[in-house]
Amino acid sequence: MSDEDLELGNAIEAESTESIDEPKKRRVFSDRMAKMLMFVAIGIVALLVSITVSFLTYRFMDRGNRSRQFPVISDAYKTEVPTYSMWDFLNGEGYDLRAQTADAERYTVSAKIKLGYDSEKFKDLSSELTSKNDALMDTIRFYFSQKTREQLTDETAVKQELMSRINSLLSNGEVEQILFLQYQIIGL
Repeated sequence: MSDEDLELGNAIEAESTESIDEPKKRRVFSDRMAKMLMFVAIGIVALLVSITVSFLTYRFMDRGNRSRQFPVISDAYKTEVPTYSMWDFLNGEGYDLRAQTADAERYTVSAKIKLGYDSEKFKDLSSELTSKNDALMDTIRFYFSQKTREQLTDETAVKQELMSRINSLLSNGEVEQILFLQYQIIGL
């Protein structure tokens, strides 16, 4: 019996030494790689769910408006922009103004100006503008020389004030539009 026990003990030892000598089976992914793949999969699933919800929400919200047409504007609401005759100060390109501002530190105002008027309504205005050409240019230059840079930054207000000053000189009609083809305030 003791021989049998010895042989049995040797057999057990032999099996345990064989299992120690065998290398461990390698895993395809390490634990760290498995966790990273799990987070990537979760991100992809979250992205797909988000896209699906957005698409379905858009389809649901857009269900009522199947016609992709813009509403037609009634003729009663259409406005026409009048075409004005342009007065260019006998120059062809407009009055090329250069003036100094009233600031303590002087700035130069550079502008090209044209005046617009309705030639059908004011038929004699063109001849009056021709005869008062020099007075109009002086009025415009004087206006800019009396203003500061700060006051001249609002172009719309400048146009309104100039229009009222120019119209105060005219008797056969009125200027209805002032165009600045160029308008700059340049520091020295």
